[in-house]
Amino acid sequence: MDDNNLYVYCIAFLSADKVLAIKGHQDQLIYRVVYKDLAAFVSKTSCTHIDATYDNLQCHEKVITQLMKDSDVLPMNFTTIFKSERSVIEMLQRYYDQLLRNLEHITGKIELGIKVFYKLNFENEDKKDKELLNSPKEYMMKRYERFCNRQLKVDEILSVIEEQHKLLAATAVDNCYKEPLKNNLIFNASYLIKKEKKEEFDRIVADMIIKNPTYKIFYSGPWPAYHFVSIVQEGEENE
Repeated sequence: MDDNNLYVYCIAFLSADKVLAIKGHQDQLIYRVVYKDLAAFVSKTSCTHIDATYDNLQCHEKVITQLMKDSDVLPMNFTTIFKSERSVIEMLQRYYDQLLRNLEHITGKIELGIKVFYKLNFENEDKKDKELLNSPKEYMMKRYERFCNRQLKVDEILSVIEEQHKLLAATAVDNCYKEPLKNNLIFNASYLIKKEKKEEFDRIVADMIIKNPTYKIFYSGPWPAYHFVSIVQEGEENE
């Protein structure tokens, strides 16, 4: 265990120096490690790894959220820990160009999230086909017919959300999404929005919720731009 280890929360452009009355893990004060025009926001820790408990995850997010009030920040992954200030500076130096590009991409913007749930009810379909039908062939044909009908239903459900996504994406600078179709979660998206566009985005989401009462739509944010930061580590360029 080394008391000089540093937990890194996020990276931002260097701004005017001021006192940071923010505490992070192990109740340690946040301070900045600087390289050129970049600053890494860190706190001292005796750990080389921090467990992903609810309290620890909340602490990580709370620090970044507080820092977001004054700066556009690149959030670091949970439990990013370096051995010394020197090693933090070396990281800033090594990835300087990539960090700059990412900061320029997210400056003046926020991340907003949309999750859509829909009760598919496929589990309520009749499970006694095998007993009711006369032959294995008949049973398999029934299964195939059911599969096709399910797919048509899923496509119909998703097409509604796809149309809403187009409206949201048109307001955003960038977006990423997937259709997980798991545990009734049919759509999970993140949008990078200019701060001045948030009210317009809010209105589109509110209208989306009103017009689609059979869908459970959860709107969250603003968040740090986790989904819109891309750093390629050395040695991974061809992976």
